[in-house]
Amino acid sequence: MGKNDYTNMAMMSSFEIIRSICGDKWKFLIISYLFNGPRRFGELMYHLDSISPKVLSENLRDLETLGIMERINYQKTPPHVEYNLTSIGQSLQPIFHDLIIWGLNYAQEQKYAAKDAHDSTPGD
Repeated sequence: MGKNDYTNMAMMSSFEIIRSICGDKWKFLIISYLFNGPRRFGELMYHLDSISPKVLSENLRDLETLGIMERINYQKTPPHVEYNLTSIGQSLQPIFHDLIIWGLNYAQEQKYAAKDAHDSTPGD
């Protein structure tokens, strides 16, 4: 998503805003890891073990442009950078929590429905 896309954010529908923030697994996972506090690039790479550095950088830039996350430069020796959620980003925590709980409940219900369907199949 380019910078021009974000400048028109006020004109977007609420669905488009939600999709741009957490519409892919990487942004959702990055935000989820940042709920526990600031993280360095290497820490995020470790936790998101199948993401490439390029994709992580692009997603971090997108989240920063959206105002969900901030990049903090520490000018000490050696210099380092941390990524931290803004207050708007932190406000997503209860929403993400509810989505995760809903997903777990849905998966559990589907597991029981599949088991019940298998158990009620004639000839087993």
